Amino acid sequence: MVRGYAGGNGEAGHTAVVDTNGHMWLAGSDRWQQLGLVKLTSSIDANLGATGYTWDGLWKERFHKNKYVTRLLQEVTGGDGTIRDVAIGGDHTLVLSANRKDVIAFGKGGEGQLGLTGKPWVSAPVRSKELSSKKDDIAAVCAINHCSLTLGDDGQVLMSAGKCSKRISEGFAKALQYCQRKAEREGLLTAVKDTCNNGE
Repeated sequence: MVRGYAGGNGEAGHTAVVDTNGHMWLAGSDRWQQLGLVKLTSSIDANLGATGYTWDGLWKERFHKNKYVTRLLQEVTGGDGTIRDVAIGGDHTLVLSANRKDVIAFGKGGEGQLGLTGKPWVSAPVRSKELSSKKDDIAAVCAINHCSLTLGDDGQVLMSAGKCSKRISEGFAKALQYCQRKAEREGLLTAVKDTCNNGE
């Protein structure tokens, strides 16, 4: 089964597709490295920052296979690099490993949405310390503008990073509910609880 993901801000967007072999392909805006098409100099280095970033070819009209994220997932998890879920934010991308513990984040991070120490303005693909889990299984990932979230099996938010609403506005609540329903349709959740009235 091929799965597609789309997002971005009002100025530009980007798209990801995970093919039947589990490979991720990306196209669209790459102005903040949200396509993650960079060569990693150190596989599990949380201080990669803008390594490999150039201002050339900021718009990718064709889909490009992202071999770096697969390789990083393999090294971080010790597995085959299989992807469970992807989320596309305003200018960043999240990838959840099939092990349900590790989240890879890349793109714009100035608002803290990558869950990295120091809030780098731009980052190559790297494991997110804030969004990855040591104990709870992560069912799905969500990206709403400059906010990143992980969901548990019931659709409830486990962790968040970035510019997330302290009080759930109607627009944020709708975006979160959309992400929960999409994850449920894809069989990633066991059940979705109502999060729109909790006031958090």
